[in-house]
Amino acid sequence: MGIQRAPWAPILFGLVLCAASVSLTVHATAAQANLHSCKLPDIEGQGRCGKYEVYENRAAKIGRKIGLNIVVLPALDPKHRAEPVFWLHGGPGAASTDTVGAAAKGGFLEGLRKRHDLVFVDQRGTGDSNGLKCDIGDDPNHLQVFFGEVFPSDAVAACRKKLEKIANLKLYSTTIAMDDLDEVRGALGYNKINIVGASYGSLASQAYMRQHGDHVRAVFILGVATPAIKQPLLFAAASQRTLELLFEDCNADKLCRKAFPKFREEFDAVLARLDHGPPRVRMIDPVSKKPTTVMLTRGNYVERLRLLLYTTFASSFLPLVVHSAYQNDFVPFEELAVAFNVGPEISRGMYFTVTCSEGVPFITEQEIADQSRGTFLGDYRVRVHQAACKQWPRADVSPDFLRFVRSDVPLLMVSGQEDGSTQPYFGEQAINYFTHGRQIEIAKYGHQLDSPCVWKVFQTFIERGSAQGLDTSCTKKIRRPPFATKVPKDFAIT
Repeated sequence: MGIQRAPWAPILFGLVLCAASVSLTVHATAAQANLHSCKLPDIEGQGRCGKYEVYENRAAKIGRKIGLNIVVLPALDPKHRAEPVFWLHGGPGAASTDTVGAAAKGGFLEGLRKRHDLVFVDQRGTGDSNGLKCDIGDDPNHLQVFFGEVFPSDAVAACRKKLEKIANLKLYSTTIAMDDLDEVRGALGYNKINIVGASYGSLASQAYMRQHGDHVRAVFILGVATPAIKQPLLFAAASQRTLELLFEDCNADKLCRKAFPKFREEFDAVLARLDHGPPRVRMIDPVSKKPTTVMLTRGNYVERLRLLLYTTFASSFLPLVVHSAYQNDFVPFEELAVAFNVGPEISRGMYFTVTCSEGVPFITEQEIADQSRGTFLGDYRVRVHQAACKQWPRADVSPDFLRFVRSDVPLLMVSGQEDGSTQPYFGEQAINYFTHGRQIEIAKYGHQLDSPCVWKVFQTFIERGSAQGLDTSCTKKIRRPPFATKVPKDFAIT
């Protein structure tokens, strides 16, 4: 599904954890987790940081071990402590501990910390849990590769060769990782936990519920993905639906309509040019800051636009990007592609193991045709992903993994109608399998968590442990941000 930068992105990705110092005990058995006192930037009080070792091969229980990276932020009101909240991050491939900053003042997890320990565990293969990092064209300092074909074959092969020296790549699936997470839960001395998960974290949350539901009190998920999504099959149709809404939004907005009166026509015209082959376009070298030319492939162009459609914040720049490209000015496109480049935050090895084992093998040709027909993305994203997966080790994942999760655990889903990745219909399909589940669909919202209204709603849900009678009226007042008519200075390369 991916994760997207928005106004809260510095909270999610900008925190560097401090070194640990003094040992502390967390509940009765926390010594097993080898946690230490740590002071984290902008976080009130002391945190507890450290590692908990699990076998890479959980079934064999021999061989290499993985030190799972953990940060615990103890509840600020220990006299009234309730069940902890575990945060499950997106990607797949992003590290949960990158989100610790969301517990700082003004962050979306701040309100929960009064009565709940907040727990962040980097999933195996991410962050400092044997992070499986490699560059597959994610570095914008190498412009031609960055704007070349997605998932270049030589880069994927080099990534595998590099990572096989430190990991059995077949052993980094969601199912195995959720068994890790439950072991950490037990090591920290918790019986019941609450889960807050976003994007891929919503899928992982449901997998945990299926495998260890007896230890779950309540679950909140947004950017809802289910085990049945078959990533990347979902992208073409979801991004097309969101684009159509964006055309409507721009036309209904006085500023956007005036600045970009032919948004739809210009969008189609740029694609028509790219259909004739990669043109040489002028961009700015991020290192030298001097003009250079780049061969821009159609596939890369539409993939970058797809990523801008994730959030309403990012998509507010898309009319400007398209209009500039129509005028043969691709610098704004470059600047936004770099600004919303999440590749460096993703552990690509874990990303490929999960998607190449849990999604790609189960995609049929008929599904590709049905899902890509009439979309600007077409079948490109699926085809390049399939090609990459031919080079990647496949985890042992049963087709049963794709089944919808059934549970009596209280569940609240939030789906944005302008989500270019996980459209609301995924939640609509899944909610029928949860006896105490509720889905909220928000009209002018995307794959994001930047609304104080949504924060209040899910915090109230976690406190109550029930979605019954939950007041969600504030979500009807959410509006998209203003459309951009120029690139902000923070995004400018020159």
